[in-house]
Amino acid sequence: MEKSRNRIPPRWMFLLLSIGGAWASGIYLGKITVEGTLTGLLIPMISFSVMGLIMAWGAL
Repeated sequence: MEKSRNRIPPRWMFLLLSIGGAWASGIYLGKITVEGTLTGLLIPMISFSVMGLIMAWGAL
């Protein structure tokens, strides 16, 4: 009998998502420094940075 292998996404996919999240967070951070602190910009910046950290953890 063959062992069933669970399919897990490759590490490079998590790494790319982590880099993308950090990049998007940086874009929103740049907008915040130019326009000032707005809730409409603060929420996406925090959510993209958290997503980037979770994806980086998944890559490790």
